[in-house]
Amino acid sequence: MADKTTEAYNKIAEDYNKRNYNHFWQKEYKFYKSIIFGKKIIDLGCGAGRDAEAFVKDGFNYLGIDSSEEMLKIAKERVPDGQFEVMNLRNIDLPFESFDGFWASASLLHFPKKEVPMILKSFYNILKNNGVGFISVKEKRDVDEGFIKEEKYGGIERYFSFFTEEEMDNFLEKAGFSILKHLYLFEEAPSDTKWLCFFVKKD
Repeated sequence: MADKTTEAYNKIAEDYNKRNYNHFWQKEYKFYKSIIFGKKIIDLGCGAGRDAEAFVKDGFNYLGIDSSEEMLKIAKERVPDGQFEVMNLRNIDLPFESFDGFWASASLLHFPKKEVPMILKSFYNILKNNGVGFISVKEKRDVDEGFIKEEKYGGIERYFSFFTEEEMDNFLEKAGFSILKHLYLFEEAPSDTKWLCFFVKKD
């Protein structure tokens, strides 16, 4: 499922980049900077490097990982001072306790829910003690999870999981995280999406 979604992002990389370039988590990023100690950051599912620009500009020691090679090509051109690697969130091959923080913007939602506990535990493992993380997912409405076809990308399908706040709280706490704060972002028409944002800490 994740492989098919990666193939979709490879196909729509340029179009996706243009459509989503200005959709940055400004308030969330400002709060995140206020709670992180240290500068070593990993962007888990960095896509075309939109958020990388802010991290590198603000002096973070930044690593962005993504499974889409085409998205990373754009990211490397956009942020030449950033470090980027092709890597799937299912198989994060990085040293334990090596990052002060992680940023996972709209990436965890592309995996089946049965895989979420394993992926969150890998997030936990690469974080230093007292490290902090940011995760954003889409709120659950009518659909729980599955492939979604979007006409704006020519009908290409991507896999999405949708979550309730209680569901995500449970996943995060079982992975070992303390939840510092929730924030919500409403994306107006045509998407009418409610984003659930979580700030977490490894104690």
